[in-house]
Amino acid sequence: MRKLNREKVLAAMAEFLTHHFPETVAGELERLTASQLIHQSLELVEFVLHLEDRLGIEININDLGEALITSTFGKLADRLVEIGNG
Repeated sequence: MRKLNREKVLAAMAEFLTHHFPETVAGELERLTASQLIHQSLELVEFVLHLEDRLGIEININDLGEALITSTFGKLADRLVEIGNG
């Protein structure tokens, strides 16, 4: 199995976010938080499902907790790399 890396996670995030929120600048993504862009719980669920599909990992929203919406996408990417690489 291939190791998950930060660049792949950030690319998957950027793919979803620039599609759903066209005003998002991919280069600024690492400094933004989900709460700055995602305002509806359904969008958050779709975001997580997109990441699971693209990255081939299972993301437990309850384990991530509030960090899912309060952490920057950069920090969230680091956490997902940890999860993906076990």
